[in-house]
Amino acid sequence: MSPRLPAGLLIVALGCGSGAKPGSAGTAGQGGHAGVGGAGGMTSRGTGGTVDTGTAGTAGGATGGIAGAGTAGGGAGSRGGQGGGDSGGGAGGGADGGVSPLYPLGMNDVTILVPLPASGDTPRLLWAADLGDDGAALVPRSLFDRLVVAVDGGGSPVLNAATYDRLHLVAVRFDLCDRLSPGVCPEGEDGRMRLVFQSMFKGGTAEDVGFHAFYSIPRDQLGAAVTALRELAKAGPPGGDGLRVSPALSAAAPEAYAARLRAFVRRYGGASRLVRLTMNAQGQIFAQAHWILRGVEKTGDAFTDMPIVGSTATVESVILSSGSSYDVTPVADTPPGLRGALTQTLFAAADATTRLGALAALAATDNPLTHSTQTVPCVACHLSTVLMAARGPADATTIPGRYTSAFDLSTGGGESAKTPNTLRALGYLGDKPMISQRVVNETAQVLTEIQARW
Repeated sequence: MSPRLPAGLLIVALGCGSGAKPGSAGTAGQGGHAGVGGAGGMTSRGTGGTVDTGTAGTAGGATGGIAGAGTAGGGAGSRGGQGGGDSGGGAGGGADGGVSPLYPLGMNDVTILVPLPASGDTPRLLWAADLGDDGAALVPRSLFDRLVVAVDGGGSPVLNAATYDRLHLVAVRFDLCDRLSPGVCPEGEDGRMRLVFQSMFKGGTAEDVGFHAFYSIPRDQLGAAVTALRELAKAGPPGGDGLRVSPALSAAAPEAYAARLRAFVRRYGGASRLVRLTMNAQGQIFAQAHWILRGVEKTGDAFTDMPIVGSTATVESVILSSGSSYDVTPVADTPPGLRGALTQTLFAAADATTRLGALAALAATDNPLTHSTQTVPCVACHLSTVLMAARGPADATTIPGRYTSAFDLSTGGGESAKTPNTLRALGYLGDKPMISQRVVNETAQVLTEIQARW
């Protein structure tokens, strides 16, 4: 079993609903921290109707907790409504209590892969056009139109205009920073909520078309966001170890969890928080397996085209030539050895040292401590999982440079490792879930850093 919380990690109750339980004479309790002010209750508009998720919680007091003097200290702080914070309760140090473990988050609590809808007409959570709490669409139509234009400056667009109206929210991810640089997130940076949208067919299966939206969470709101995720995790069944389709949203009665998750997305989403939008799409104009990857990011008050790493181009074209071989334009050998991994014939013709270097490049691509989206081209993260399975040894853990963690790093909850005819890193191809190694590794790293900071 992968640990969801390091042994011995305890925290004095920060005004939580459960305080110290009565006991014999105790020492003075530690001072309580201020509770997080509650956000106002959110109304979620969904196809199924309107769900009111609660009123504002009470802001916590900044005064210290009451010391236990001969008796167990008082414990319980009041709990605000959904979306609200806790008021600052005193944390006494009675003999039998005084400390409470943080509710542990697991892989499926910070990366949430939404089950497919029963019909393409009704999303499980939200449409791309639905509004955040800022009153703006989660994915602005203008940015969608900008990304789907023809790659050669003329002719038909990569996707037709109606695709926008079929974009369902299929995955929610939380991170403590943008991870533009490899390594641990600095504490002074803003966090990120990442949303994945895919277009759905009428029968509720996914088209090989995806948009990845990044929203900024101000650094002073990160603690409240982590608290909200812990409350969300409490509302669902245990998530297990490995990343897979959300156990909470797959449960027999997922409505309460879905309403809370929908409120979380609305709170931290919306165009005013959007900092980046990328597209990874099998072009509807192409007869062959041909994907287009491109993106825009906010620079000042405007969105600018994102260059492909290792090039001045702003569009990356990927064609499946045969089996698990890909023709990539532009192609950059970053990390060194990547180019040799992309083509089966080049890999097979290489000597053992060169082949190991190509596999090491894939492992480095998947390691958030050594590479980021700013140091490897888009295609690297999207193909590393299937290429490692096709080119690597039976035990890929022997390849140097691989990311390691106490959390479960398996990708068995999805089929990315055995599906060469898609570049989907998190989402679906038809009715098959796709989960890449990079997504798994980043999820584990987020959990590791949350544990260290909260």
